[in-house]
Amino acid sequence: MIIKKLAVPLVNDKILQQAEHVYIATAAISDAGFDFIRTRIPTKTKMDIVTGLDGLTSPGVLKRIWKHYQDRITVRIYTRNTFHANVYIFEQPFRKSVGFTGSGALTLEGLKDHEEVFNKVTDAKDIEALLSWYTTYYEFAEPLTEEMIREYDLLYPVMKQRDIISRQEKKLFIDLTTRGFNWDSIKFKTQFFKKEDYQALSPANASIDTAEIHTAREAARAKLKSLHEQLLPAVTRLKLHADAHTVVSSIALQDQPERRLKTISVSYGRSEGTLKRYDAAASPDNFLTLQVILQPRAVGVWLSMGKPLGSKEDRIYFRQRMQEEVYRKTFLSLLAALGSGYFIEVAGEQRAVESFQQPDILWEFTQADDWMHYRFIIAKNYIPGDPAIGNDTILQTIEQEFTKLVPLYQHMKDTSRDQS
Repeated sequence: MIIKKLAVPLVNDKILQQAEHVYIATAAISDAGFDFIRTRIPTKTKMDIVTGLDGLTSPGVLKRIWKHYQDRITVRIYTRNTFHANVYIFEQPFRKSVGFTGSGALTLEGLKDHEEVFNKVTDAKDIEALLSWYTTYYEFAEPLTEEMIREYDLLYPVMKQRDIISRQEKKLFIDLTTRGFNWDSIKFKTQFFKKEDYQALSPANASIDTAEIHTAREAARAKLKSLHEQLLPAVTRLKLHADAHTVVSSIALQDQPERRLKTISVSYGRSEGTLKRYDAAASPDNFLTLQVILQPRAVGVWLSMGKPLGSKEDRIYFRQRMQEEVYRKTFLSLLAALGSGYFIEVAGEQRAVESFQQPDILWEFTQADDWMHYRFIIAKNYIPGDPAIGNDTILQTIEQEFTKLVPLYQHMKDTSRDQS
């Protein structure tokens, strides 16, 4: 029997509820996927898992298993080759068993969200063969140890960053080549940014430093500087500040991650005097800011906690304050007030702001943030051709979005060293 969403029979047929022993071979484990199984099986049910760490298995779930569940959950790591199998076997009462082989890993995406396929196995001989296959890999796998978890915890952020970049580049490729997008269908005559401004930042041009590409980048940067000058009255009214020398980001390749220029932005936040209270050489873009950001196929209005290694003070402050129930509720209320079109990105995962209905669900999502490795943004993007970013409307659009974002900006930033 072919099954598209494994979560459906596991819950509806009470397979998890009746499980007496669970055997799982999987390419990756997430906290949410692990909890989907763990919270639905009886507390006395034992679970054996073998994985290869070739996918993005959460270090957090390995730590939790080691610390809290060693008495009934065992994890072993297969290291002899790339391990990409996904097999689930459930022993049930009266010596019955059911198994599933398929493409979905032990993550919520693999179990219910992504497009996966599974084959259900119930024949006793087939189950026996499947258990024999499982046992072979399980016995040749390495037992999970504290040292293994510690070393993997250091490696994981690098793997995660590669995955984030890969997914972002794939999304951009799809956006630019499918879904009906066509540069020639856009009336750029009425648009503030032209086709050449976006294409100066395209993946094909990101690492190129010819005179022609540099001239195109300079022109795009000049438009952002002109936009900044027009925004100054609104920025002042909203009590935001900008460093006159760095308000528009650099277009020099040596200043970019991996020497690839993907965006140009204008940023507003704390005053120069306040920044010096943190660090005499503090850079504005290392702190919580409001930004207008030109991308290869969008103009974004972002509340940004910055790039990796950025906004340390604000992000630590936010994480601590989110432990407070009242603070969480206010944060959700401010987020909901932004309206449709906004999304929040934490550790490479994006969710529409309206998808959060409960403060604790939002809190759980934000806990994945790590200031050392990922960006954290609350943003709205406008695609080329949108009337909201036309010659006559872009200024008003940005002022309106900044006005909506400022209460969140004030709520999220650490004010302990801000000037009165």
